[in-house]
Amino acid sequence: MDALLRDVIPLLRRQASRLLGEDADDAVQTACLKLLKASDAWLAHPNPTAYAIRAVTTAAYDLKRRQSQDMPVDQVPDRPQAGDALALREARWEVERLLAEVPRKQAAAIFLVDVQDYTIDDAAAVLGVHRGTVSRARQHGLLAMRKRALCRGVRRAS
Repeated sequence: MDALLRDVIPLLRRQASRLLGEDADDAVQTACLKLLKASDAWLAHPNPTAYAIRAVTTAAYDLKRRQSQDMPVDQVPDRPQAGDALALREARWEVERLLAEVPRKQAAAIFLVDVQDYTIDDAAAVLGVHRGTVSRARQHGLLAMRKRALCRGVRRAS
């Protein structure tokens, strides 16, 4: 299997380069991991090279889709002006502080859905839990964060 993988990697890099350009190595690595996990199916396939190329193509499309869904923190709505680097940094610190004050599972749900712009279903897949669990954890976490942010704001105002 190692020899087959060594022979196929240049083909995988070429295919991924056609689809992604500079991010090709990430797709190749993902495809190789998938091939190693499904080694029985890969080796039993009548054309293992075609199987491997399909795996890297799928990995490239998945990576491209994830990248299109990623929203950099600088583009989050209701943020300070783009030219105000200090305000942006302070906003990031405040988000990190608020996330650190809620339980880890709630913070993970909020981070994936609200910061990384994952859907509830995608966040559930990443966390390995049911979508309802992510939804409830997010709701409870956001409520706790709002309470803490409002309490902190009231203390500052007085």
